[in-house]
Amino acid sequence: MAAVRDNAWVGIDVGKTHHWVCAVDADGKTLLSVKVANDEAGIVSLIAAVTALTQQLTWAVDIIGAPSALLLALLAQAGQPVRYASGRVVAAMSAAYVGEGKTDAKDARVIAETARLRRDLAIIDTDTDLVRNLAVLTGHRADLIADRVRMINRLR
Repeated sequence: MAAVRDNAWVGIDVGKTHHWVCAVDADGKTLLSVKVANDEAGIVSLIAAVTALTQQLTWAVDIIGAPSALLLALLAQAGQPVRYASGRVVAAMSAAYVGEGKTDAKDARVIAETARLRRDLAIIDTDTDLVRNLAVLTGHRADLIADRVRMINRLR
């Protein structure tokens, strides 16, 4: 098992049905590069896997609209700060990296590298109505699932 690092930067290329996630360390070495479904279970397991890699994380996303709402709500619930790398910044930074033209994996790496190199990216305010409402809904869903499991166990 790899040693736990002090810092890592996580770039997320947000999509409607899935996100591509890339984590890099202080030297720019890729620690993780995976595709994650845009659902609660996938995102929660991703957060657990990434937080096991390092002591301190900096998360960055390229979209702060509806496709990233669940992701942002779950990151806020986990107490993880998230920064915003605009599409214009990602496009400019992408030109510096060799490789295939435009892929989700490359975009996620560019977002992670941008967060690592630039300290001026805006922090996303997670105290919005949308994030609070999603946090309530995901908490309610977890309660319903726990009730269902208890009911099934009682029936057995």
